[in-house]
Amino acid sequence: MDSILTTVLPVFGMIVLGYGFTRAKIFDAAAGRGITLFVFNVAIPALLFKTVATMGPQQGAPWGLWLAFFGGLAVTWVAAGFVSRFVPSLDYSGGAAASMAAGFGNLALLGTPLALAHFGQQVAIPLGMILSIHAPILWFTAMLHRALFQTTGGFSISRTAKDLFRALATNGIVLGLLAGTLWRLTGLGLHPVFGTMFDMLADASVPTALFALGVSLAGYSLKGSWSGMFTLIALKMVLMPLLVFLMVRYVVSIPPLWAEVAVLFAAMPTGANAFLFSQRNEEAVAAVSGSIALGTGLAAVSASVLLYLMDAGML
Repeated sequence: MDSILTTVLPVFGMIVLGYGFTRAKIFDAAAGRGITLFVFNVAIPALLFKTVATMGPQQGAPWGLWLAFFGGLAVTWVAAGFVSRFVPSLDYSGGAAASMAAGFGNLALLGTPLALAHFGQQVAIPLGMILSIHAPILWFTAMLHRALFQTTGGFSISRTAKDLFRALATNGIVLGLLAGTLWRLTGLGLHPVFGTMFDMLADASVPTALFALGVSLAGYSLKGSWSGMFTLIALKMVLMPLLVFLMVRYVVSIPPLWAEVAVLFAAMPTGANAFLFSQRNEEAVAAVSGSIALGTGLAAVSASVLLYLMDAGML
């Protein structure tokens, strides 16, 4: 249990530090956005590039991992859309905002640092496989979901598909994985100078991601719909990890470490992109904002329990 605490407490301590600095007016939203851009576009891509460029033989294809994670997410998405019909604060556009909040976890700023801190850089491959398509696919699905319940007829599949391709083509995580794969094929390896630089950037990814999350949390509020908030937390942090666990246990065959990453990622609280979607469409904003703020706090306990169960061989 001590190893769990030495993983989780520093992780959430960094979040609290970012939150406290922001509340004390030492940092602001603009500074937090700058740190976040560094994490997404430089630090994590550098980690993934070096890992892929220097790794040994691949452990497996991503299909099983994607089926387990996104299969569990898909069922959670549908369940959220159905449940939203009975929760007034979530009953908008067929539950599109609720489904986005129930499916879109905070993987980059919380899940990735937590996985790296506990398991080490050996998890970079499976987490990169999920991260590379997570945001674009969920944004596309949420936009399509909402459009199906609108009557304006302003939705275009071709335009949205182009937006999806553009998002993938300009995603630093996707580019880092692709560049690392191409460099690995050359067989040239990495010069020690560049290797050290990539190491420095990779080492910076965890603390900066966590600090940026703390900065962003200062902008969320618990004021609003408690029923909607707890509904989203239950869907995101209980139902989805349970479904992904069942997928990796009984449906797909993937390396144990990959399975643990999939379940850990599934258990992460709602991420900021769900709030952006909700805010953009002015639907379920209070419930989504609260689920991010409260869910992140609860994750300190739930993640500790989950990691303990994994280390004990009970998951």
